[in-house]
Amino acid sequence: MLTFHEKQICEAIVRYLEAREGERRADVASPEDDHHPNAVELVWRLGQKLFALEHTGIEPFEGHMQLEAEAERHFGPISARLANALPPDVFELQVPAKAMAGCNRVEIARIQEAIVAWVKQVGPTLKVHRYADYRGGHFKRVSPAGVPFELSLYRFETLPSIGGRFRIKHVFTGDPEHARAERLRRACDKKFPKLAAWKRDSGARTILVLEDNDIQLTNHAAVADAYVPLARGRSDRPDETYIVSTCVNPWDAWPLLVDGVSLHDLSARETDCRWEIDPATLGLMTTC
Repeated sequence: MLTFHEKQICEAIVRYLEAREGERRADVASPEDDHHPNAVELVWRLGQKLFALEHTGIEPFEGHMQLEAEAERHFGPISARLANALPPDVFELQVPAKAMAGCNRVEIARIQEAIVAWVKQVGPTLKVHRYADYRGGHFKRVSPAGVPFELSLYRFETLPSIGGRFRIKHVFTGDPEHARAERLRRACDKKFPKLAAWKRDSGARTILVLEDNDIQLTNHAAVADAYVPLARGRSDRPDETYIVSTCVNPWDAWPLLVDGVSLHDLSARETDCRWEIDPATLGLMTTC
C-alpha cells in the first residue's frame, strides 16, 4: 500500500533550501497544529525571507491507494507462492487494475490457484529477453482457464542489481494521463489558495512539494507534463514546486516549476537538476 512521508519530506526540503540560501532555519512553526485559517504544513525563516510549504501525496488516479491495498490482499499470496517456483530470471505478470473487485473469498482463492498453475506451466517456456524489453517473448492478453480477466507474462534476463524475482504489475485500463491531470487539478485547487494567502498576507515565498510513491504508474516527467500547464495557467501558483519520488531508495527529487522555469526547460538546457535524498538521514521536522 502507498504511504506518504510528509514530515521527512518537509525536513528534506528545508535542508535543500538552507543549502541554497546559505542560511539556517529560524522561527519554524506548523500552522496546521495552530489551527491557522490557511493551515499549510510549515512556515519558517531563512535570514530575512519567510517561507511557507505545503506537501501533498499524489496518486495516479483517485482511489489508487485503496486499490493498492486491495491488490496486495488479492495478489500477494500469488507472489509469495511463485517467488521461488520459477527459473532464476525476472518474471513480470501484468493484471488489470481492480481485476478481482467484487469477487468473494471463494472466487478469489480459485482465481489465485488458477493463476499460480498457469504461471508455473508457461513461465519456464518463455524466451528470455533483455530487461524491460516488452516487444516479444510473452503472452499478451491471455485469459487462462479459471481466470475471468486477461493476463500478460514477461520473462527478462537477471540483472546483478535485481536478481531473479517474480513481480505483479497492475495495469490501469483507463486513460492514465487524464486521470493524473484531474488528480493534480484537484490538488492545485486545494493547495494553491492556502499558499497564495501566505504570500499575500505575509510576503512568504511559497513552496509546494508533490510526493510520488507509486513506481508503476507515475514518474516525474509524466507529472511535469500534467502539472506545468495547469500551474502556468493560474495566478495563484506557488513560487516553487518540487516532486519527490519515495518509491526508490535513495529518494529522487526534481524541481517541477520554479519562478516560471519548468523541469522541461531545464532538461532542454541539458541541466541536471535531480538530487537524491537519503531517508535514513532524515528525522522528523526539526526547529533548529
